[in-house]
Amino acid sequence: MATDPKLHRRSSNRWQNWHETYAVDAGRRYELHPGSGGLSPAKFRKSAELVLDLIEEAKAEAKVLRAVGGTWSFSQVSGQQDAWILDTTYANRKARLSAGAMDAGFAGDADGLLLVQCGVSIFEINRYLEKERGRSLATSGASNGQTFVGAMSTGTHGSAIDHGGIQSQVVAIQLLSVGGQNLWIERPSKPIASAAFVQDFGAELRRDDDLFDAALVSLGLLGVVHSVVIETRPIFLLSASQFEHPYDDRLKQAMRTLDLAGIDIPPEVQVPAGNPRPYFFQVVVNPHKQDTPTRVKLMYEEPFPATHQIDYRLQGKYGAGFDLPGLVGKFLDAVDPLTPLLTSKLFDMQLKLFANEKGTWGETFDFTTPRSQTAGASLAVPADRCIEALDLAIEAHKQFGPAPIVFACRFVQKSPGHLAFTRFEPSCVIDMDGLNSMNTHLVIERVRSALDAAGIEYAQHWGKFHDLTGGRLAASYGGDLERFRTVRSALLPTPEDRRTFSLAAQETVIGL
Repeated sequence: MATDPKLHRRSSNRWQNWHETYAVDAGRRYELHPGSGGLSPAKFRKSAELVLDLIEEAKAEAKVLRAVGGTWSFSQVSGQQDAWILDTTYANRKARLSAGAMDAGFAGDADGLLLVQCGVSIFEINRYLEKERGRSLATSGASNGQTFVGAMSTGTHGSAIDHGGIQSQVVAIQLLSVGGQNLWIERPSKPIASAAFVQDFGAELRRDDDLFDAALVSLGLLGVVHSVVIETRPIFLLSASQFEHPYDDRLKQAMRTLDLAGIDIPPEVQVPAGNPRPYFFQVVVNPHKQDTPTRVKLMYEEPFPATHQIDYRLQGKYGAGFDLPGLVGKFLDAVDPLTPLLTSKLFDMQLKLFANEKGTWGETFDFTTPRSQTAGASLAVPADRCIEALDLAIEAHKQFGPAPIVFACRFVQKSPGHLAFTRFEPSCVIDMDGLNSMNTHLVIERVRSALDAAGIEYAQHWGKFHDLTGGRLAASYGGDLERFRTVRSALLPTPEDRRTFSLAAQETVIGL
């Protein structure tokens, strides 16, 4: 017998994020359960009503409500001390939108649309699309245990050079906020759902670009994102290769321009004759051995053959497990002289050389286990200044290291959203990933300071360590920050409204 959605209150209030970089004692902890059976409009309305009632209770008791997903963020962008925490991961229903649900002005392919609740993980979406629909996401992160909504809300950058961040695939957002606001938000230029469909979900249709751009990367500051509609594409394969290349002028020019014609691609790498532009381009530098060649990873798009057997164990070929970094991280703080040696060993273990490994998006990037005791920060810079920025990062490590850290550059297009950190056209994302040591955090901060001093524009991943200041935030986002504030003030007009969705770790720098 089918059951209705419900809120379950947990007996324990202790909450910890996935990577174990922080823990809090919540005021209360709830889980949103979708109920059994199919995803009907009635169940969607009931689920939204439960969350709206919780929002009003939190406001009445002057409590902060934070919705959390896969808890994948390193930074304190989700769980908060004494806040009420709403775990959305059980609310993981997904459904196709029928042609009858479309607005009369919809001009796209209804078969490419997918409605997902707030708790659906990216790896679940990949498996559903690829196995059951013959479809695919256009881009995702590399460790897909995050919920799609959580990755969207923190601006996760994705990894396809001709696409924006993960949120660039979103075409409709259902946002729940104070005062019983159940909003279905779309762009005026891209109508999706009919008024009747939205009404069935108990929502109010709002077509507003500023509201949409604020809700895309909202950090939970506007309310609870209950569901989104994403636009998918026909399934395809990626042919991936990883090889060594000197960090020389040819590679630097390719990184600045995304024109790879001048680099040395090994002869065993199969480059499509008709489409030599890769789908994915990454360069990883080991700052401990500057004379060591970089590791370049290229992925080329290929048609999906009917004979391909999808096997989600493929991702094991792309790197080692993550237990060793966790063990080594604590050790290196006490024994700095071993940092270069052990980091280089991990560099070699996790960045093996291979050629022409073929898989779907979901096979290539799947769910990974926790990276306990790791640390990460990501900076987006204009691609044409990426070499200046990367060289400053290498120099900061030389001066203030050694730190158990490597630098990886990935490239994406400018992404929608007022607070999207991949805001340059195109953007180079410099991932500074390593073991969670004091030296790692010191070097990361020195890199930021070097970019500040050099006057290189940059913005930072909200879900990673970022140590934001008001000055840095204003320099990164300019007028878009004010546009976000304006939307938030209109949606949450009183201080009590805004407190309900406040975020202590960001309040002083965002100024909300």
